[in-house]
Amino acid sequence: MVVLATSAVGQELETAWVKTESIRYAEMNYQLSGYGVMTASPEAQFNANSPRQGQIGKVYVLPGKKIKKGEPLYELITAASVLKGFNQAELQLKTAKKDFERVQRLYQDNLASNSQLANAKKALFDAESSLNAEIKLGNNIQRDIIRAPFSGVVTLISIESGMRVQPGQSAITVVADKGLYFQMGVLPELVSSLSINTPVHISSVFDPGVMINGHIKYITGMVDQTTGLVNLFVDVNDSHLSPGMRMQGNIQINLGKKWQVPRSAVLSDDQGYYIFQIRNNHAKRINVEAKEYDEITVIEGPFDRELPVVVLGNYELKEGMAVKVTQ
Repeated sequence: MVVLATSAVGQELETAWVKTESIRYAEMNYQLSGYGVMTASPEAQFNANSPRQGQIGKVYVLPGKKIKKGEPLYELITAASVLKGFNQAELQLKTAKKDFERVQRLYQDNLASNSQLANAKKALFDAESSLNAEIKLGNNIQRDIIRAPFSGVVTLISIESGMRVQPGQSAITVVADKGLYFQMGVLPELVSSLSINTPVHISSVFDPGVMINGHIKYITGMVDQTTGLVNLFVDVNDSHLSPGMRMQGNIQINLGKKWQVPRSAVLSDDQGYYIFQIRNNHAKRINVEAKEYDEITVIEGPFDRELPVVVLGNYELKEGMAVKVTQ
């Protein structure tokens, strides 16, 4: 519909031809698109840290290398002081065994008391425990090959051949093939429309024809201060992907039935968003709440559902301006 706007006294001063359209109340489907990066889930990362003090022998991998389960990562040469501790524990056990056997013979000949036998037995137990602890720590291994616990990709190497390391020192990080998430940011106001297991279609930034299907694994409960978005993580089981890859995600969102108008129908000023409707041949300003979804805007407020909304020429209108409807 086209109407002619005039002044309130009927003179055609500041006239403006305007176009109106009906306000639609219909299902609102919106395709949410965004870019993100492939990242590893915490449980999919293995930090092959140094198990004991020593020196790095050979490093078998490079950053970004894809490896299979059991492949060697690096060689650790155990420090001499650590081996010495094991040898001492082994010697203490031999001594404790001999002492226990001696006290046991004396006890059988009634030449040793119960307490002496108990003390010898405890000393033997303590020596065995100490040696088992050394073995459990691998302190008896002179040269040790640290291997990948699962198939994946090497993401970080913090060691080099000849480096001396301490127990627990960072060495090599491996990410499992099927332990990747697609991290994507969405507008905070759209988070309520998403839920766990919502399907997500992911494509490569460089080859949009390559599509990967995933689903939302979890949604963070805070806004990223850098991007202003809420991060969500999409579970992706695809061994061809690698950490750090840039991808595009698309999510089909159903917002339910909403009052919809073209984006051009909604204006804004220091009072907020508003629209114009024509009532009794006069322009009527109505303040609304509005959210934009591409070319469609969803509105809420005290507008008349039966009246059309001005979509063209509304910049010329003022509250109460008289209008003349023309065919």
